[in-house]
Amino acid sequence: MKFTIESDHIKGNLAYGELSISPIEKNGYRPFELFVSSLAGCSGTLLRTILTKRKYPFQKIQMEVSSIRNPEEANRIERLSFTAHVLSDEPLMEELAEKIAPLVIKNCGMIQSVIHSIEISFVITSIPLNGDYR
Repeated sequence: MKFTIESDHIKGNLAYGELSISPIEKNGYRPFELFVSSLAGCSGTLLRTILTKRKYPFQKIQMEVSSIRNPEEANRIERLSFTAHVLSDEPLMEELAEKIAPLVIKNCGMIQSVIHSIEISFVITSIPLNGDYR
């Protein structure tokens, strides 16, 4: 990876293409957004893999993340709460969701890289595609 630091942003030349990073939203992605995105991307793709291996049919997964930051310590991230909403025609049993969530945390390399300095929670919910489970 190669990065160029300019006056109001950083440009990264990455395999997929150029990435603009800036604390100013109009000039690029904020570092916080990229950090959380990497954790959501890693854990979300891992969840998708686990559900696929268990042959659980789903349409898509939507991820919501909330955070708590400490403005007195450089706006340090202290807590991240991930909620993965699995959209499917079949309900994901609560027991299975509670069994899979710790597997996601344990096997996501990005989460494991920060788990000792940031409190992380991961919850999986099931959302019916047709608005109602039979």
